[in-house]
Parts: sequence; structure tokens; C-alpha cells
Amino acid sequence: MPINKQLAYKVYIRFIPYKRIRIKHWFVYYITYPFVWLWYNIRDWRTFVIFVIVFLVMSSEVWVPYLISIITWGTSLSKWMLGVASACWLFWLGPFTPFIPLCVTITIFIKEIFNHVKIKRKK
Repeated sequence: MPINKQLAYKVYIRFIPYKRIRIKHWFVYYITYPFVWLWYNIRDWRTFVIFVIVFLVMSSEVWVPYLISIITWGTSLSKWMLGVASACWLFWLGPFTPFIPLCVTITIFIKEIFNHVKIKRKK
């Protein structure tokens, strides 16, 4: 979400006179914020690069054992590494696992740190 719209919506929520309505708005704001942030930032190439780096680092427990298995092909270590990599692949990269939401969350965190540093440099 662009910073100006985000700040304007936060100010709007703070000045809602009824506490129950204000709590509902805060709840909706914090639930929808990651999705709105993704929608506005998915077009940014820097966010895409950060996501690819986070994805590669987080999935290294899958591709590193596969790489070791290919390098040591024909040995018993190769069979063990294939088993380890396949088990990790089923656990992390399979459907209905928290891997992609975790990568998106880390990407958001890193992007916000970059934005914070960039804003501080301008001041």
C-alpha cells in the first residue's frame, strides 16, 4: 500500500469515535495489509528479486541435498541425500504447507526495512 494511503487510513481509524467500530477497522486493516501490500508491490522488480532470493535461501534445504546427490552419484551418500531432499521437499514445498506464506512474510519484512532505510536517508 502506498505510504500516504496507509497513513491516511490509520489516521481515519484513530479518529473513529466508537471503539467497537474502530477495533473492527484495525482488525480488517491488519488482516488485509499483507495482501494489499503485495498487490501494490508485486509490480516492483526489487520486490521480485527479494522474493527470489528469499525463496532460494529458504528452499536450500531441498536443492542443496539434490546437488550433493548429483555430485556424489553412485555412492551410498547419493541415496541418503536423495532421501533427505525428497523428505524436505514433501514437507516444505508440498501443497498446503506454510512455505510460500513464510517466504512472502520475510519478503515483506525485508522490503519494509529497505523502505525505512530509504526514508531515513532522504531526511
